[in-house]
Amino acid sequence: MFEKFFSSIGFEGAEVKTTINPSTFSPGDSVNGLVTVKGGQGDQEIAGIQLTLFVFHDNEVRSDSDFSYYDEELKQVVLKDMTEIKANEKKEIPFTMHLSEKHPRSSSVIQTYIQTKLLVHNGVDPEDKDIITIK
Repeated sequence: MFEKFFSSIGFEGAEVKTTINPSTFSPGDSVNGLVTVKGGQGDQEIAGIQLTLFVFHDNEVRSDSDFSYYDEELKQVVLKDMTEIKANEKKEIPFTMHLSEKHPRSSSVIQTYIQTKLLVHNGVDPEDKDIITIK
């Protein structure tokens, strides 16, 4: 009875994990990965899985900010393949995301990562963050 309630507020709810292998790419490459969703204590409705490609810039001066770092959102993909995850169920969904030909290369001040967010109705959205190297 309480399982569905606890899952809806993020306690013992669904978990998301993204696997990207290999983790090194070149500009213009396709990034292939697998999103694994594991159900929590109760069944949960899923609005989608949001994958967002970010580039983290450090030590960069910007006139519109007081901070020397920022995350630049480059691309977002929403997977609508799943509408529900049952209690303790495990589902895997493959994805592909394409890097632009002008994607910045990784360095000590530039990092690329993919943030995965499980969009859960009326609850806390579990997240995962995976760093990839661009050479």
